[in-house]
Amino acid sequence: MENRNSISNKIFFITLLGSFIGSIIVGLWIYFLLKIYYNAQDAFEKTVISIIVIQIMFLIPVFLIKILIDKVIINRIKKLTELVNEISIGNNLDKAILPEGNDELTELTEAFERMRISMKTALEQLEEE
Repeated sequence: MENRNSISNKIFFITLLGSFIGSIIVGLWIYFLLKIYYNAQDAFEKTVISIIVIQIMFLIPVFLIKILIDKVIINRIKKLTELVNEISIGNNLDKAILPEGNDELTELTEAFERMRISMKTALEQLEEE
């Protein structure tokens, strides 16, 4: 199987880019507010520190969300893909694909299980003839 970029990584980098842009926008607001009370150099230094702190505050939850997406969604998709690939080449037609959860991935798993049963039945009928 070819090596593909993970959807989880794409979501992570898009979210990270969004948090970076958001922290820059907030940093600009902070700069203009601080410029009222401090000279431009001090306001700039405090703004840079604020942007770094804001980015770190965004980075931690974004990374935790990526880990959660990997565990809850991506691992289920990988497991289903492995089973379906084995069935597609004729292996493991006797092994049931058990659904987990109650979401769209469960519906997809159930559809593949119906397809596995249909393929197995069709092959058994062909062997009988």
